[in-house]
Amino acid sequence: MNTSGNGYVLGFAIAVCVVISAGLAATATALKPAQDAAAEFDRQKNVMMAGGLLQAGDTRSDAELRALYQERVQEQVLDTKSGTVLEGKAPGDVVAMNKESAKAEDKAAKAEGRKADKAAASRYRTIAVAKAEDGSPIYILPISGKGLWSTLYGFLALAGDANTVRGITFYKHGETPGLGGEVDNPQWKASWTGKTILDDKSGALIGVKVKKGKVDPSIAAEKQHQVDGLSGATITSNGVTTFVKADLQAFQPYLKQFWKK
Repeated sequence: MNTSGNGYVLGFAIAVCVVISAGLAATATALKPAQDAAAEFDRQKNVMMAGGLLQAGDTRSDAELRALYQERVQEQVLDTKSGTVLEGKAPGDVVAMNKESAKAEDKAAKAEGRKADKAAASRYRTIAVAKAEDGSPIYILPISGKGLWSTLYGFLALAGDANTVRGITFYKHGETPGLGGEVDNPQWKASWTGKTILDDKSGALIGVKVKKGKVDPSIAAEKQHQVDGLSGATITSNGVTTFVKADLQAFQPYLKQFWKK
């Protein structure tokens, strides 16, 4: 066998690539359950951090934190269109439910000669309702949307009045460290606590605005409904303002039942 020939070298290289690829694929497959479990646990911790049930740097074991989640947090599948919680449905059902919703909307739109409503593809969403220290509910809502470089995923928690912000957290994004990445800054996230999402006079949903610059505490509207902007990250700041309000509007049919008349 001519081991120095081009055919041998090419065949050897291909064989090595095949063996390595197969090994990597097998390893990835074997590790996927553990990776999925770790991602799910990280999501649960962020739910609890948004709701104020858990602080960053908590020294309790993973088993204790999982037990805390089971004890204090209940996940519910919500029909955002009607604002009703769907009994008998689990978070694992949501993807399939939304696919069916989108198909049904596309069919109806074609029959009626109109554009399909894109909201149908995210009609069903999973929320979490936690118990505060005094037993009152905490509504923990998933939020997501575009920043500068990435889609940000997180949670916004509202107190029992469904108006006062209890906390916010982001668990996945690709924004620039030190700029848009400051959404992870504990001090900035803490500045959301106590803000309200409803206009004090009209009761209309206005969300929480990430201001360009610093909030002026002498201006009541800013003090109550705005947080400091992220320095050097205007697009990320604007993105957070936009998608937080959009998600709150999606959840409005559910939240309004808790708002004072």
